[in-house]
Amino acid sequence: MRAKVFIPKVIIALILMIFSSISPVKAQDSITTSRPVTGLYSLELGGISVNASYLTPLTYKGTQPAISGLWAKAMPFNPESAIMVFDVKADFCNLLNPAKSARMVGLTGRFSWHLEWRKRLQKNFQVTAGGGAGIFGGAYYLLRNSNNPVEALANVSIMASGSISKHFTIGRLPVLVADRIKLPLVSAFFCPEYGETYYEIYLGNHKGLAHAGWWGNNFRLDNLLSITLDFGRTAMLLGYRLDIYTQWANNLNTKIISNSFVIGVIPGGIGLKKHSKANYAWY
Repeated sequence: MRAKVFIPKVIIALILMIFSSISPVKAQDSITTSRPVTGLYSLELGGISVNASYLTPLTYKGTQPAISGLWAKAMPFNPESAIMVFDVKADFCNLLNPAKSARMVGLTGRFSWHLEWRKRLQKNFQVTAGGGAGIFGGAYYLLRNSNNPVEALANVSIMASGSISKHFTIGRLPVLVADRIKLPLVSAFFCPEYGETYYEIYLGNHKGLAHAGWWGNNFRLDNLLSITLDFGRTAMLLGYRLDIYTQWANNLNTKIISNSFVIGVIPGGIGLKKHSKANYAWY
């Protein structure tokens, strides 16, 4: 009887020893494979110029406040090298003609998704490159035009994207300097015929509205140069964004150029201050 009682006790003790040795490893693995979502929430303000020949041959200029967001996360199949990025922006603009006698207002929005591969060339230097898809749309309204008062914009594109960044410290404060760029390669965009009203489109004249785009007739550049201060529990981004959009079809030209100052907050920081083993997507 003593032998029968002793054997189960030995087996139970061995099982407890195995579990106690495995659990710390699992805890360590969960930290190593942690992939926190890094989110940037920002406000933008700057100047914009719009030349929309469908509405007017004049170039209108004004201000453009905007809100934007970016979310990045390391991918589970390769957290060290692959990252996923979502990017969204909505802006409103208030514009005047050169004589300041007519007003134009605009409202546009955009969303994009990217999958990028990163390479840490040095301990504090990183580059990323990849691609994805994006949509862009909105409208500009010319208040004094009674014939064709609105120009609608709609665009779907396949784009390349990438970034270059380097982090260092100022005293004890970690700082990240980065430049991020998006460049559509091919697209499909909306443009009516020259002189065609939207009422004609409403009546059923849909010929020649959709166009295949490339750099020759539909070019776009979105470049964000930024510096991020990582305080640990949160981080602050200060940056400059250059946004260029042009399209040419049916003898109609649209050119939109904006320069904006960007200020944003990153809840949870970007991981430089924490020195954690988590796979942050920003550095």
